[in-house]
Amino acid sequence: MELQPDHPTKVEPVLEGQIPAPRERSSSDSPKSSLESKIHSSDHSAYMSPRLKSILLWEKPVVSAAHLATALTMVLLCRWVSLLNLVCGLFVIGISASFAYVNGMLLLGRVTNKPATSRPLGKYYQRSAEFVHVEADALHRRVGFVTDGLNVVITELAKVVLIEDNKRSLKFMGIFYAIWTLRTWFSTTTLLSAVLISLFTFPRLYIDNQTLIDSHVAKTSDLVQEQVGKGRQKAQEHLSSVYTKAEQFAQSKGLMKKAQKAE
Repeated sequence: MELQPDHPTKVEPVLEGQIPAPRERSSSDSPKSSLESKIHSSDHSAYMSPRLKSILLWEKPVVSAAHLATALTMVLLCRWVSLLNLVCGLFVIGISASFAYVNGMLLLGRVTNKPATSRPLGKYYQRSAEFVHVEADALHRRVGFVTDGLNVVITELAKVVLIEDNKRSLKFMGIFYAIWTLRTWFSTTTLLSAVLISLFTFPRLYIDNQTLIDSHVAKTSDLVQEQVGKGRQKAQEHLSSVYTKAEQFAQSKGLMKKAQKAE
């Protein structure tokens, strides 16, 4: 006996010229995503996923060391070996080995009069779908997460480029100029290696010495603000003295009187 649903859904056809019903909004459609609110949070590690946070904070030293070694190995390999050549070479070796094995086993079966019940590596081919099959839900979640991250990054870059806040724009200009300068001194692989080591080092050091680091950062910030204030005051004094001298020079040459008469 076939059970009928209590409330059957009725699919309405979309006629030509008719506007279809709006789709459900995803996390990437929201004007302010959860990633953006996390980035502006006071918790510096709030925007990281639990797994990434565990790796960067060395909660499992063996796993973190393995990820760091793998990342550094890949970066250093790209320095001496072309990534495209490496991938193509691995495919050539893998396909050649499989081709030789499959045809060798078939030829051996014909010579020994033992017909193969199935093609060699056939069972692995059937099981390959379990490893290479992409689930739609998981893919949509990952794409949505990446889209949210890109939206946040693009929005923040737009704010920096369009000078929403002078201090933040100047700060990022200094950061990019430092990277630009360092690139002339070191190679890209060296900089990437330094960034990877810093990612695996500084978060753990900051958490272990947060009070001490925050106190030193506060003192440094106060000193910088003090020096900036002194520099601004000296600049204003210098500008006022230059303006006074220029005014006196104009009066001595009679330029001020001519300008007043022209007005």
